[in-house]
Amino acid sequence: WVQKCLRFGSSDSVGVLKRLPRVNMTKLSIMLTALLSTSARSVAAFASGRTAAAVASAPSTRRSFSSSSSSALSALSGNLVSVEECLAAFGDDGVKFVDGSWHLAADRDGRSDYEAGPRISGAKFFDIDDISTKGEANPKGLPHMMPPKNLFAVAMDALDISNEDHLVVYGTEGCMFTARCFYTLRGMGHDADKVHLMQGSLAEWIDKKGPIDKDPAKAISAVDMDLSAEAKYQAKDATSMVDIQTVLGVVNAEDDADSIVVDARGAARFKAEAPEPREGMRGGHMPGSFNVPFADLLDPDDPTKFKNSEELKAAFEKGGVDVSTGKKIICSCGSGVTACTVAMALEECGRDPSKTVIYDGSWAEWGSDQMTPIVS
Repeated sequence: WVQKCLRFGSSDSVGVLKRLPRVNMTKLSIMLTALLSTSARSVAAFASGRTAAAVASAPSTRRSFSSSSSSALSALSGNLVSVEECLAAFGDDGVKFVDGSWHLAADRDGRSDYEAGPRISGAKFFDIDDISTKGEANPKGLPHMMPPKNLFAVAMDALDISNEDHLVVYGTEGCMFTARCFYTLRGMGHDADKVHLMQGSLAEWIDKKGPIDKDPAKAISAVDMDLSAEAKYQAKDATSMVDIQTVLGVVNAEDDADSIVVDARGAARFKAEAPEPREGMRGGHMPGSFNVPFADLLDPDDPTKFKNSEELKAAFEKGGVDVSTGKKIICSCGSGVTACTVAMALEECGRDPSKTVIYDGSWAEWGSDQMTPIVS
């Protein structure tokens, strides 16, 4: 009856839902919101608990549904998921929301915003600066480098995240850097099919009546963690990342290289026409690299969303990059954050993610090393 009402728009939809046993009123409101803004198929899957294979008889207009999940997670399929799809999946025990907000501007701080609230109800905060490689293991002092395996595992335990959870990464309004959190989670061992990036900000979630917490909350900190403890979460050493020696080999090989470098910085920085934001940093770019500014890959009206695949392909073509090249693509940027935006866009264009890597140190490392070649 629920599915019939959802499918045919019965005027008694609310009454039927209310008469169901054990209906949680928060979930009820979410389902009704989803009914108004997304496909009945996703809502029906959420309401019935059936797998996607049982309800997705027709292809989605955005992406195909996956039957790999053991719970009602048909709305969460693929890297990018809409706010409506996230609303449909909210409340499932196997779904965790992760605030991955990070800001370059000094007047915005993701951790402070999270702790002050509001935030998606039950969401945790992942700090890419805090959960990273620091100290003696990072002698160059490079920002937000991928974390050591044990730190990441202990952090996941502190966040109450298991390897089986589906993770939805989201950001606050105007945050265009959440792809770094996405790739950190995936690169450190979380199943690629279980990490998703919400298209739309916390503000849109609130506008669409998504549940929120307003009370102050404390985000986890690495200094409070016992790294000697045996973690439940099973992490692995960072994957899909390359170091400066690998990139130097590609640059020196020139046309004979088995890889190309795509730089996500703005055109003015790439051409050394604008100064680098870090003091003492040389301007310019790596010889032979291509420039695809990350901002060209995002919705100009809402940078928490990517453009569609055709627009993304056009942006890469404009930058001289063949998304289907057989060569490996090394994504670089200022400090390894927006390089992840390029990597995500390449996947949305259909590129095999195993053929794309991220230069973790990026220009923060390359531009500060007086021995690396640059074009300025």
